[in-house]
Amino acid sequence: MLSMVEISEDLLQAEMDILNSDPVFNRVTIDSEVMSPEDLARDKENGSKIGAERYLIKEGERFVGILEFLMLNPSDNCTWLGLLQVDKKLQGHGYGPRMLDLYLEEMRRRNVSLFRIGVLEGNDPALGFWRHQGFEDIKMVKTVINNRNKTVFVLEKKIEC
Repeated sequence: MLSMVEISEDLLQAEMDILNSDPVFNRVTIDSEVMSPEDLARDKENGSKIGAERYLIKEGERFVGILEFLMLNPSDNCTWLGLLQVDKKLQGHGYGPRMLDLYLEEMRRRNVSLFRIGVLEGNDPALGFWRHQGFEDIKMVKTVINNRNKTVFVLEKKIEC
């Protein structure tokens, strides 16, 4: 069974290990195959400023992924799933859909009926995963992330009760 563990300073290494397990994801998001502690601190500070919640996902004694979400995005007043990242070594073993189910369960508990995600252009595996999970494309936007121009596919999903 998967559980959400609020991230704290003593779990920084587990978080870094998961983030750096997937160089392709890092290349798309930060234009580098390795995320530094400074990159992570900046990312978490930006999320904290807008109220993001960030959790390590644990199965038994092993951390298997990271989940970050925003209950109310100030730019559109919608709930957003900002990050669902499975340790690269565990991808393809059903953790992504199980982590999504965990997130959906939490959103039902919080009475959320719809949420959005953004997938950066170039992250084709993630785009395929989300579409396979029933997300619908709603628009593409140009934005600046970490001082870099990026194109983001915005998708959304209705949460069934």
